[in-house]
Amino acid sequence: MKKTIGIILRECYKNDDIPMYGFRRDLLPFLRKYDVNVISIPVMFENAEEFENLKEMLDFCDGIIFPGGAEMSTLDYKLVEYLHKIDKPTLGICLGMQIMAKTFNGKDRVKIESEKHLSEEEYVHDIIIKKDSLLYQMIGEEKIKVNSRHRNQVPYTELDGVAYSEDNVLEAIEDKNKRFFIGVQWHPESILEDVYSNRFFDYFINVL
Repeated sequence: MKKTIGIILRECYKNDDIPMYGFRRDLLPFLRKYDVNVISIPVMFENAEEFENLKEMLDFCDGIIFPGGAEMSTLDYKLVEYLHKIDKPTLGICLGMQIMAKTFNGKDRVKIESEKHLSEEEYVHDIIIKKDSLLYQMIGEEKIKVNSRHRNQVPYTELDGVAYSEDNVLEAIEDKNKRFFIGVQWHPESILEDVYSNRFFDYFINVL
């Protein structure tokens, strides 16, 4: 039976400022490389009762992705806490990573002063990965070059910080006691042919 990945939709806007729910389009082609089902999970973040409405869908999925976006909410934290508790494979990308970090006593987001973390280039800066991390096991390298499209960072969290940029921005977090509970600050889904992005997603899919 095919595994099912759920993607938490974020609020976004079209040119006419009409609010919509969605995620970056490059995530879907990456997931289409695998024999998995992909479902979208729209979330009414302002609704205090929404968590109970979503639990059945979260339970149904074999893995969950928190994609990039702009804003996080208290409901995000409840979703992350629940997924962590039931050991559901969870991947956070960019804002998704920041949500995971903030959930576990993370500090508030702060603006990154350096402009080198905000670029549309495929490879922007290096990150250093701790050798005792699960991330290192799947990537297989201590130092790799990544893309970078973010203005903010969560500078501290009780989750394990396992990768940093050379200017000390937290780039990856994990709980190695879970099957897959990892957040990354960069966008591996945007570099379709990158060997490290593929190793990363291969591992995620294989633990579902």
